[in-house]
Amino acid sequence: MLDSLRRLLGRSRPDDSPTAPPSPEAQSRQQFEALERIAPLKGAPPAPSDLPIRAARQGTEALISATFVRREPVLDREERIAGYTFNLQDNLQSRLQGKQDLQLKVYDDLLLRNLTTLGIHSLLGHRLAFVGLSPVSLDNPLLQRLPTQGTVLMLKPGRQPLQPETLEPRLRGLREAGFAIGWVVGTKGLDEHPALLALAAQGDHVQILTGGMDGLQIKTLLRDLQQQRPSGKGKLQLMAAELYVHEEFDLCFRMGFGHFLGDFVTSRENWHPPRSETNRVLTLKLLNQLRSDEELKNIAQQITTDPVMTFKLLRYLNSPAIGLPNPVLTIDTALQLLGRERCFRWLSLLLFDIRQSGFRERLLTEQALTRAFFLEGLAGKGRVPDNGDELFILGLFSMLDLLTGQPLPTLLQETRLPEPVHQALLGQPGIYRDVLNLARANESHASEQLEQLSQACGVDAVLVLQYGITALGQAFDTLSSSQP
Repeated sequence: MLDSLRRLLGRSRPDDSPTAPPSPEAQSRQQFEALERIAPLKGAPPAPSDLPIRAARQGTEALISATFVRREPVLDREERIAGYTFNLQDNLQSRLQGKQDLQLKVYDDLLLRNLTTLGIHSLLGHRLAFVGLSPVSLDNPLLQRLPTQGTVLMLKPGRQPLQPETLEPRLRGLREAGFAIGWVVGTKGLDEHPALLALAAQGDHVQILTGGMDGLQIKTLLRDLQQQRPSGKGKLQLMAAELYVHEEFDLCFRMGFGHFLGDFVTSRENWHPPRSETNRVLTLKLLNQLRSDEELKNIAQQITTDPVMTFKLLRYLNSPAIGLPNPVLTIDTALQLLGRERCFRWLSLLLFDIRQSGFRERLLTEQALTRAFFLEGLAGKGRVPDNGDELFILGLFSMLDLLTGQPLPTLLQETRLPEPVHQALLGQPGIYRDVLNLARANESHASEQLEQLSQACGVDAVLVLQYGITALGQAFDTLSSSQP
């Protein structure tokens, strides 16, 4: 990855001169300098066509290996994951704010090339993909390679003034092709772009950056959007962004927002345990399947969808009372050891420890599964140990404290995990800890350490992106198959 950046920047490194790896800040600077070289801020004549983009793509190819796409879950009013937002990492995106059109086009081109290559929609199922773009990229030919069903183009104004007479024909064409159109609206954008409010009112979705607004400002903005909405248009879908605490979520919920994103779900500050520890519907379903002679491998797959249930089963089998010579790592093995009768008895006991689940548990469950599949996918790549079972358990158990409301060290005392997994979960340094931190950084919108961690694990951005998206699809499919 670094060699590609050096070639792109016109630099070389003597083979016999050891050099310390650059800091994350230096790597971010190199990425941005690469974009500056592809699309200079000054001296580039305006082009009437997409020739600059085509000329820049050779450099973009090299830059892809050093670029990470981040995603954030979007909740709906039914407290389920409605979709994901997709953007490039914050440290690159923030440095492009206010730049000229060509630079924004290269940024958007890079994001679209990553998403179209991976085919994210086949992994999202019925969920929406909110793809962040600049209005100057509405004519990018890569848009034709995105599936229109389920794609929402979220437009965030840049430096150039918004010109409705130019934008509206393009927006109409994209909408006729099947895309949904959304706008990102905040106080700064409204101040700098007088046409933004009217354009947003004509769209399908509006993402409001609530972080810089109080309740009265949000209410006033919603009123203004409604007043400027053309008659005959359907209901405007409202998304509240930058929600950091549950009180902000609750306020926007009561104001009628339909979608929500922010750090409030997984924040460890002032949080309470989820409303349930295990899934009663799933437990009853599994009990019925055991009585109807369903294959154990199918039952094992469904148990794996519930991290709390997985934890309790493995804790039971790996307890000193059972006395197994080696720890059990997979649910398949666990059920073979238990047999149908003992498994039925064990599941029956869980019925006395269940309450109705809430959105927080459902979201955390999917995130835990996605992390587990991500780590399992990286097994054997670079410096990552070639032990998919251990890595899967590492990812699944790493969020168990959030799911149960108990400290992780206390939970680890109640189960017998492989030593490398146990030590990594307790924060001890090593490759297992490095790859777990890589998974966490890949989930975070503040991904400044992503390059450094990927180097420590010996994997590049392409693998991180590929397995991150694949793991998302695996978690979605696994949870879907467990629904009654």
